[in-house]
Amino acid sequence: MEVYEKLKAKGENFEVVLIPLDEDEESFKEVLGSVPWLSLPFKDKFCGKLAKYFELSTLPTLVIVGPDGKTLNPNVADAIEDHGVDAYPFTPEKFAELDEILKAREAAQTLESILVSEEHDFVIGKDGVQVKVFMPKVMLSSSPLSLLHL
Repeated sequence: MEVYEKLKAKGENFEVVLIPLDEDEESFKEVLGSVPWLSLPFKDKFCGKLAKYFELSTLPTLVIVGPDGKTLNPNVADAIEDHGVDAYPFTPEKFAELDEILKAREAAQTLESILVSEEHDFVIGKDGVQVKVFMPKVMLSSSPLSLLHL
């Protein structure tokens, strides 16, 4: 929902339409009341047809359909989860760009970059005590057996 709201605030021209597959009308109403987008009516005859057409087998599924009605991407839910608003406009070119960024991050990653974030810079011991993550910097000198920890 955050991605939807950010893109709408930027003036992006798109819409999300929910295809309700709920068996329970109360569940449907609860979901519809919690999201800002449109929906087909509960138990509408087109819901089942669209679910088959788009091969909806996992939830959530977010199918990208172009203005001409053609499917541009069968499911961008994972891309939105992984990249947020940066995944927009959900084109093959955008996904190739995101893949290159991911490859560069993986190539540059260190144990410290995996374990340390803005939220925390520690791990927890068996006793629940926080242990600060400290990765010593290692410098090699020209002498074969000398290591210097900074």
